[in-house]
Amino acid sequence: MENLSKVTKAIKPAQIPNLLLSQGVATATTEVIAKILGIPKNQVSQRMAPLKLRGEIITPAKGLWVPVPPEYLAWGAPAALDLIAPFMSYFGANYYVGWLSAAELHGASHHAPQVFQVATDMAIRDRTVGRTSLRFFQRSNLQHIPVIKKESKNGLVRVSSKEATLLDITTNIRMVAGIDNAANLVVELCDDEDISMNEINRISDFYPAAALRRLGWLMENFTAIRGLEELKAKAASESTSITLLDPLSSYGGSIDQSWCLQINRKVEPDV
Repeated sequence: MENLSKVTKAIKPAQIPNLLLSQGVATATTEVIAKILGIPKNQVSQRMAPLKLRGEIITPAKGLWVPVPPEYLAWGAPAALDLIAPFMSYFGANYYVGWLSAAELHGASHHAPQVFQVATDMAIRDRTVGRTSLRFFQRSNLQHIPVIKKESKNGLVRVSSKEATLLDITTNIRMVAGIDNAANLVVELCDDEDISMNEINRISDFYPAAALRRLGWLMENFTAIRGLEELKAKAASESTSITLLDPLSSYGGSIDQSWCLQINRKVEPDV
């Protein structure tokens, strides 16, 4: 925004998208645009309306304006990875990209996600921006979840670590399109065997026992990961009732006592 404050010549509304993009500015508030144009804030929406109709600028949140780079005009918005960091900064929210979206960024792209899933520490409304469906999930203990930083065109993006992604996947089976797809993702994420069992054990304190039990069972049955004894002991020590392997299916099936897990359906990963 500093560069924009140096703009002194008269700017027409039609020049705003190119100005923002040329200065490397991913988003601008209504106040900033009003200042650049030299108009009252309540006139900004009217002046920007023709640009919105042409898809050159979008408003994913009230008071926030995002220029659309030429390569994304057909998509109607910048890529979600490029948009999410400045978008969350606007809300002042702590966040991380998680679940299917994080798995894809970690290389598990067996099933490309149809939405961009983000964990936040505040309630944010879901919305569709261009072709991207942004889905926000408020979660507790977010500050304890380890992240990595992925580069985007507009800064570094917080993405759940592989270990956290695995536990998120096995916590929220519905969010990853079912237990079979969860198994696919676990297999792919564990393929290079760089998963830290110590890290999973450490951060599992911030997840329900069910997540650790499902993850351990899937690792044991479908991956080459070894050294699961400590996780198995922790899963068995949790003072909760037997966990359903597939929470979306009915009760029934055998009990795996070592993981305190009821195998209530057959799991068939296709990777």
